[in-house]
Amino acid sequence: MTNMNLVIRIAGASILTLLTANLGVTLAGTTPNEQQQLAILLLTMSGFTLGFIITPRLTIIPLRRVLQRLRNTPIEEIIYIATGGFLGLVWSVLLSVPLILLPAPLSQFLPISITLMLTYLGAAIFATHRQGLESLQRWLRRRGEPERNTAAQASQAITAPGLRPCYLLDTSAIIDGRIAEVAKTGFIEGTLLVPQFVLQELQTLADSADDLRRSKGRRGLDLLNQMQKNLAQQVEIMETDVGENGRVDDSLVLLARQTGHPIITNDFNLNRVAGLQGVRVLSLNQLSEAVRPPVVQDQRLVVLIRNEGNTRQQGVGYLEDGTPVVVEEARHLIGERVPIIVTRVLQTNTGRLVFAQVDHTALADLPAEQAVTRVHSP
Repeated sequence: MTNMNLVIRIAGASILTLLTANLGVTLAGTTPNEQQQLAILLLTMSGFTLGFIITPRLTIIPLRRVLQRLRNTPIEEIIYIATGGFLGLVWSVLLSVPLILLPAPLSQFLPISITLMLTYLGAAIFATHRQGLESLQRWLRRRGEPERNTAAQASQAITAPGLRPCYLLDTSAIIDGRIAEVAKTGFIEGTLLVPQFVLQELQTLADSADDLRRSKGRRGLDLLNQMQKNLAQQVEIMETDVGENGRVDDSLVLLARQTGHPIITNDFNLNRVAGLQGVRVLSLNQLSEAVRPPVVQDQRLVVLIRNEGNTRQQGVGYLEDGTPVVVEEARHLIGERVPIIVTRVLQTNTGRLVFAQVDHTALADLPAEQAVTRVHSP
C-alpha cells in the first residue's frame, strides 16, 4: 500500500507539473524574458509540490471510503443503485443527441453535465425508494403469474430455498444449547446462520486461559458441530464482513439491520440494544418462560430446601425447571422436603422468582413417618 501511495503521488505530481508548465508558457508567450522564465519555473515547482501533496486526498482516501461503504452495503442495494445509475445514463445519452446540435460552448458542457446529473439522480432514486420498488416488483410478478392453488403456493413458499426464513445465532444461544433441541422439533422453520465473527468469538473463548470461559467456548464449538451434523440443512456458516466494529454484539446488530434477519440470543443487553435499533430478537429465555408450566398464588407444592436465603430464616428450594423458590421461616429445614404454599410470583428480567411459606397444615396432617423426610442435597 505504501508503494502504491508513492506511485499515485508521483503520477499526480507529474500531471499537475505538466499542466502548470503549459499554463505558464501560454501566459508568458513564445519569447519569455528572464522574469517570466523564473515565474514559469516557480509555477511548475508549485504544481509538482501541490500534486504530490493533494493527489492521495483526491484519489486514495475517497476510494477507501467508497470501498468501506460498499463492504457495509447489502448486495441488493448495490444492484439497485447500479440499475438506477445505468438507466440515468441511458436517458442522458438520448438527451445528448439534440444537445450537441446547440452552439458552442453549450454543445460542449451541457451533454457532460446532463450525463452526470441524470446518472446520479437515477442511482439516488433507486437507492431511496428501494422498498417501494421491491413491492412494485412483487406486485408485477404476481400479476404476471397464472392463478394457482393456495395450498400449492404455500408449499412452494416453504420449500423454495430463496424464500426460507433465516435467523442469526448469537454466541450465547449456541453455548446455551437449547436452540438445537428447538430446531429438531420443527418450531423454527428456516436456516440458522452463524456469522464468521461469532465463530471466531467461540474459538477465542475456547483458547482462553480462564477455565470457565474455556469450558463455555469448547461447549459452544461442540454443540455447533453436533448441530451441523444433525441439522445439516438448517445450519450454515455465514462469511460476511460488516466492518471493524470490535464488538461482536455491534457487528451482529449491524448485520441484522443489513439483511433483515432476526437474532436468536439469550443476552438480555443485546436484546434491548437490538430492539432499540429496530432489529427483531427471538429470546430463548422468553420462549422457555412461555412454555414453562405456570405457578400461581396459593398453589400447594412440595420442594426440597437446599440452602439459606438472603435474609434471616429464609430457605431456598428449586422447582423441577430450575425456578428458585424462597420459603419464609424455612432456614432450619435445609435438606428436608416440605410442603409449601405459594404466596406470590415475581417476574424479573432473568426469569421468575417464587415466594412461599411452609404449609404447616399439610405438614401436620401427614403421617409421622412421612411428615418430613431428610434427604441429602446434591
